[in-house]
Amino acid sequence: MSYQYADFRGNVVPFTGSFTLTINDNGKVFRCDDPSNVVVTVPSDLHTGFNVGFVMYNTGIVTLAAAPHAVNKSGKTALSTQYQSGSLMVMKRTGGPGILGDIEYLVGGDFA
Repeated sequence: MSYQYADFRGNVVPFTGSFTLTINDNGKVFRCDDPSNVVVTVPSDLHTGFNVGFVMYNTGIVTLAAAPHAVNKSGKTALSTQYQSGSLMVMKRTGGPGILGDIEYLVGGDFA
């Protein structure tokens, strides 16, 4: 019997400091280890179905900020309590390829 251990492991990525999501982040779960507040920018070049998770593992606040042409349809933007978690999913993309399109995304879980 063969086990494909790597295929079943989640991709938990610890981070500190603010950053901008990229298309290569699809499927990752970001664990914030920063005791300070951080901002994660959501760019407009993500594709429909793009999804990431967030876990606030320290005492700061994780705030999602929409870049131009990215629209947060849920209006939820922050994880503010230790051990809260939530997710982001791009639901719709309009316009052309590359950075020419507009995206709409939803945020759920403990985001408020």
